[in-house]
Amino acid sequence: MQAEGYVENWVCYRSHAFSAKELTVQPGTTVTIRDSAAYGMIMMQGHGTMGIWDIETPALIRYGQLTNDEFFVSESAAKEGVTIVNKSSTDPIVMLKHFGPENPDLKL
Repeated sequence: MQAEGYVENWVCYRSHAFSAKELTVQPGTTVTIRDSAAYGMIMMQGHGTMGIWDIETPALIRYGQLTNDEFFVSESAAKEGVTIVNKSSTDPIVMLKHFGPENPDLKL
């Protein structure tokens, strides 16, 4: 993973009911990440694109303002692979991916 410019770690994995991974994509890197289950994604740091969508961690959110920091990835898209581009030359993209019950990638 590190040679390809990213690191992915389980951060919540001792439950069949839910699980989560932290994904870090290094500056200036493009990666395609595959998972076996649908997931929700929350941006923790950085900016770039995920597929056709802009992703970013907002510094300030005003009432009624839309943000690009939360997304849902369907099972078919996760299996096909999601391409993430980190457009920063200095900051990593850090995101939390949270999965529902019975994630097939989860090994207890």
